Amino acid sequence: MKKNKKTIVESLPEGWDFDRLAKLFYILVICLCGMLMRNTMLPHTSRDMTNFLEKWYNYFAEHGGFKAVGDDVGDYTPLYYYYIAFLTYFKSSSPQLGVKILSIIFDFLTAFYVMRIVELKEKDSHLPLIAFAIVFCLPTVVLNSAYWGQCDVIYSCFLIMCLYYLMKGRDRTAMIMFGVSFALKLQAVFFAPLIGILLFKKKIKPVNLLWIPAVYVISIIPALIVGGDPIRLLLLYFNQSAQYSDLCMSLPNLWALLEGSGGETKDELINMGTSGVYFAGAAVATVMYYYITRKTLKITQNTLVGLAMISSFIVPFVLPHMHERYFYLSEVMFVVFAFYYRKRLWLILSSQYCSVQAYTGYLFGKWMIDGRYLLIIEIINIVTVYLCLREEMAKPRDDKEILMKWETAETAPAAAG
Repeated sequence: MKKNKKTIVESLPEGWDFDRLAKLFYILVICLCGMLMRNTMLPHTSRDMTNFLEKWYNYFAEHGGFKAVGDDVGDYTPLYYYYIAFLTYFKSSSPQLGVKILSIIFDFLTAFYVMRIVELKEKDSHLPLIAFAIVFCLPTVVLNSAYWGQCDVIYSCFLIMCLYYLMKGRDRTAMIMFGVSFALKLQAVFFAPLIGILLFKKKIKPVNLLWIPAVYVISIIPALIVGGDPIRLLLLYFNQSAQYSDLCMSLPNLWALLEGSGGETKDELINMGTSGVYFAGAAVATVMYYYITRKTLKITQNTLVGLAMISSFIVPFVLPHMHERYFYLSEVMFVVFAFYYRKRLWLILSSQYCSVQAYTGYLFGKWMIDGRYLLIIEIINIVTVYLCLREEMAKPRDDKEILMKWETAETAPAAAG
């Protein structure tokens, strides 16, 4: 038996051992299981696919593909329309399959970058691979892309990449990633409090913020070239502000308290929603002010993850008109947070429970529990995050402050002298 084992070890490539082989086998099994889960859901057609995505595809197919990407087709930005127009050149392909494949690719990329973020803390352990597995197989992640055919994973992926590059001290690259996310969906603002805090904490150069509008402008250039209205394209997000009147669209956030209360006219709901946006602005500004003024807050890997977690949660939590899937980014961030604050692994389960309930209410019309009870669970989740971050600020387990590349360059001459 010993002789056989020695033969197997010697047959492995140089630098390989059973541990690396086990990791490779594990990740292959996870990818296979995750893809088989998605494969069973691919045939399903959601209402959003029928009412929006397939209609956009048909419009582009009938109007010359890329020639029509500047037209006023729907409420998405041109960056996503480019891909749908690209699909029209494959006449035999299913538009539904093509749309879902793109989201599934980003499922993998999001899980990969979560793994990279966990590696920054747990480089020589098996935890990064487990983090990859959890994200890739999260119920909401699988449902969102393979069943629903939504693209929330795409803008969320670039925000996760933004966080990764911030943790690596590369604020310019991080702002470019944020800019790509913003060019895809307005929901990129879920990370805006994090960016604001880091800006005031002098961890982001103000000039690097210019990359955000620059990336957006670059993303609409092809649409402008084919005749798109520049004013409409530049003000696209402003035109979306009054698109929905419902204060809560099945998301268990603060506005779930008023969901289905009845008796309000559409104009009254719109006015309440406008007031709610101002309320949300005040709430988010308060959270930012609290952390900006904390002298005990050092920007370390642990605190940065905590701030990103709070940012991704608090914005959709206090904003009205939020869809049931707008906690998507926070669901992924709960995984990252749980691996940085180990005793809080249960947050992954509690956040998934709430979001799966919201998903199934929309997708299958079956609510197992009142959304207001889910709100209580979500409040417990975010209070737990706040307490963990407060404890980290008071008694840091990680006191190594993150230095941006430009900070390192500025201190290098002084150190040399």
